[in-house]
Amino acid sequence: MMEVKKIEVGSKVKWVSQSQGSVKEKAGIVHAVVEAGANAMSLLPTGIVSSQIKFDTWRSLHKRYIIAVPRGGKSQKIDYYCPRVGDLQLRND
Repeated sequence: MMEVKKIEVGSKVKWVSQSQGSVKEKAGIVHAVVEAGANAMSLLPTGIVSSQIKFDTWRSLHKRYIIAVPRGGKSQKIDYYCPRVGDLQLRND
């Protein structure tokens, strides 16, 4: 029987995002699990600026995950996304 891996804090995940006709694969690590009705903003690290928050829904009727995604290049900043759960896939790297 094949083991089904569960998405949890620390899991490496990826998903495909679309914005203004551009399609990109994003990859990061699960920073927090946001239960239905919980305030997602309260689970973000302190000291980040608003440009690092890449979602706008504070509360949702459904369970969500906050994903920490490094910007890359010379930037040391991390952006925080909250994609749809159905779009997330575990990474094997």
